[in-house]
Amino acid sequence: MNKALPSEEPPRLVEETTRLGEEASRPGEEANPAFEVAGGAMPPLPEHPVPLLLNTRAGSLFRSGLRKWLSAHEGYFRLISSDSPEQMSRQALDLAERGEPVVAAAGGDGTLKTVARGLLDTPTALGILPSGTMNVFARELGIGSRRFDIALEAIMGQTRKKVDIFTVNGEPFLQMAGFGPDARVVELITPNMKRFLGAASHLITALRVATEHHAVITLALPGGEEIIGTQLILGNGKRYGGEARLFADAACDDGLLDAVMIQQESMGIVIEIISSMMQLGGTNRNTSQATQFCQLQEGVISAESKLAYQLDGDYVGTLRPTEEAIIAKLPSPLTVCAPEHPIPATAIGRILAHPAVIALKERLSRLRDI
Repeated sequence: MNKALPSEEPPRLVEETTRLGEEASRPGEEANPAFEVAGGAMPPLPEHPVPLLLNTRAGSLFRSGLRKWLSAHEGYFRLISSDSPEQMSRQALDLAERGEPVVAAAGGDGTLKTVARGLLDTPTALGILPSGTMNVFARELGIGSRRFDIALEAIMGQTRKKVDIFTVNGEPFLQMAGFGPDARVVELITPNMKRFLGAASHLITALRVATEHHAVITLALPGGEEIIGTQLILGNGKRYGGEARLFADAACDDGLLDAVMIQQESMGIVIEIISSMMQLGGTNRNTSQATQFCQLQEGVISAESKLAYQLDGDYVGTLRPTEEAIIAKLPSPLTVCAPEHPIPATAIGRILAHPAVIALKERLSRLRDI
């Protein structure tokens, strides 16, 4: 089974015994408008609650409204607390080996990656309660960000999606990887910045990174082709950074990883290029001469000086000039719980599909019938 997990200690499950609803709300805890499915139609309670891995001390539980939502939806999940990413991966693997059909994770893209790592090469599906900052992978699947109503429908439903898994030096990622300035930004962002500034912390930190020297990156492809630049982004789907689409033609189940290399020394221009690509939906047809796209299943990344890299929004490490990052595709895909009715891709569609809007339309319809 999964041989990539550390083996220093045996898998250990730690179930949360304190009901989240019994604690007083924390200052700054947000209400989530998606506590109920429009019309009040909730999935039936499962015979056996779905195991839900989460860090009960994480601030995102409160900021996202997930804590209150879980208290209002008792019976659907069995909460299992994790103290570290390594423990969370081991817990996921242990649950899969026990035959759990679904293991759910609450958090952002980094947490989903951690749990998915334990589910590789198993038939167990990953369930998603997106309570992070960006929630890019959940958006890609049509679950949306902090839309716990749709997430519950997906977990309790029967729709399953097979997602390609790629690795960098053996470490899997679900949605995206970055080498260069974007990873350096992720490296410098502190938990306090995330807590108080949210997504704005990325822009503020980017201003600092703009003053730094950026390494020249080489992406070596099978067959001898080399692509050179200063910012490399890999995408296993369309989205990069929230709802914005960086790879217009990408899919998480097409067997290919999309990549773009930006060939520009100026950080300001790099940001401008990425912003333009996300607005247009980046393809080879609508980007500048400073970008080069390709699709791959494997490759080798190196740099002439220190190169930071991130996977699914988590800083992983820094390559030294003598080191390489090996990109590879795993032979078996990951099974993921997907919604039967994904959130529409357009902004107006997402607004019209929101439970609050649907509920309002239903009330207006009933008033017209009176």
